[in-house]
Parts: sequence; C-alpha cells; structure tokens
Amino acid sequence: MRATLATVVMLQALITGDCLLCETCFAAGATQCSGTFEQCSPDVTHCFKGVENTTAGGDVTVNVFKDCLDPSYQAVCGSAFHLKNSVVSYWISTTCCDSDFCNRGDVEVPAVDETPNGYKCDECYTDQSSDSCTPTGEVECTGKQNTCTSSSGNATIPGEFLKPYSLKACVTQDYCELLLSMATQIDSDELLCIPAKKL
Repeated sequence: MRATLATVVMLQALITGDCLLCETCFAAGATQCSGTFEQCSPDVTHCFKGVENTTAGGDVTVNVFKDCLDPSYQAVCGSAFHLKNSVVSYWISTTCCDSDFCNRGDVEVPAVDETPNGYKCDECYTDQSSDSCTPTGEVECTGKQNTCTSSSGNATIPGEFLKPYSLKACVTQDYCELLLSMATQIDSDELLCIPAKKL
C-alpha cells in the first residue's frame, strides 16, 4: 500500500511538475518515429521534432527524431538547413513547441526547394581525405541557399564507420552558425561560410 501511494505521488509530481514533458525517439532510415514521454531538465523550455536527409551519390539516408531541446540550440527552432553540390546534399528541418506532449504525432517532411536562385559556389567532394579539397567546378545554388561553405573533417551516418571528408558547396545562410546534426555525426576541422557569388 505504501509503495503504491509513493508511486502515485511520484507520478502526480511528474505530471504536475514544472519540467516539460516531451516525446523522445530516433529512427534511422525512417520518416516517422514514436517513443516514450520523458521529463526534460528544468532549463528546457521547448520540445522539438524533425527530419534529417543525407544524400551521397545515389545513397539516401533519412532519419527522424523527437526530444527535449537543449536551450543552447533554441535558435534552430523552425529552421531548415540545406547543403548541396552535385555529389552530396544534406538537409535538416526542425519544429519546436513549448507545452507538455506537444511534439507527439507525425514528423512533417518538408519539400526541398530545388529552384535555381541566381547564386553559385565552388564545389568539390571527397570521402578519402580531410584535407581541403580543390574545386572541381561550380554548382548553382537553389532555394534559400545564398552562402558557400568549405568544410572538412570526419563524418558518419548511423550504421557506418567514421571517415574523412572534405567538401565545398552551397548552403543556407545560417548553416555555419546554427548547424545541428542529430543523426549524422560531423566532426569538422574546418567549417567556413562566405557569401555566394551571383551568376
């Protein structure tokens, strides 16, 4: 009886406490996930959910996630980051909310705007070295990409080993400042962004 009462009191404290309750889950190679509801730490004010898509050559990896949002990442709420050249693309989209259980339900997979926008960047890509790659040409930027990036280091997608990479590509404006990778592990030795060139 005493154990049951303690459980009820703890459950009520959890439900009525000041800490936010968010659904948490992660699914590799899927467009939806569902999981458990967890109490966030006291400094968390938002739940979030989103989708991440990595394409290299013909290989596409999609991952979805839901969780408590680390307060230091609050600027990513409602943002979509997109990197693209002719070999590799990476995009991540997140939505945030600020009430208990608010991130439950389907993760919205947004359409990616592939409309050329009048900007261009140098491009290159290798997964054989983390030394800065030499441009092999130029790529037309699309959608909201108005920035060029030069990035190198080590990266991996779920289920694979960490390997070196180097790339130059078009990216969205806040890519270097706000990039939040959820599934793809990116350890950058170099991450630079400069304004894109007009065509």
